[in-house]
Amino acid sequence: MNRYFNVLILTLAVLLLASFPAGAAERPFSLTATGTLIDGVINASGRATHLGLFTESGTLSVVPDPNDPTRLLASGSVTFTAADGDQLDALIEDAVVDVTTGVATGVFRFVGGTGRFETASGFGNLVVTQNLTTGAFEGVAVGKIDY
Repeated sequence: MNRYFNVLILTLAVLLLASFPAGAAERPFSLTATGTLIDGVINASGRATHLGLFTESGTLSVVPDPNDPTRLLASGSVTFTAADGDQLDALIEDAVVDVTTGVATGVFRFVGGTGRFETASGFGNLVVTQNLTTGAFEGVAVGKIDY
């Protein structure tokens, strides 16, 4: 009887542990993308860790820096869509564009998504080089992601 009870407790423990979702794990994240930013609308594609090939869409607000006429301040939001349809949402924060070079730097923060990215979080840095005449850009980002 005691042996039966031990097996029952062990079976219940395994079933209970298996029913809990796996915890998020911090992982490195990197991305390269090319696209356009026209009238505040971002459209791009690229490759990223955890996404593979992706498309990107979003919006970006840009205002002049009141303290420096050669800089623009930018913020916005983007959604990355992986080939399998899962989406990863991110906010672009504290971005600064140098209008003399077209180089922008900033911070991104993951804020969820769909599928495996539903509870995604994390952050990182981005660098974008943009042709301020045509809107074409190339960008890279490096950071951490939890999902």
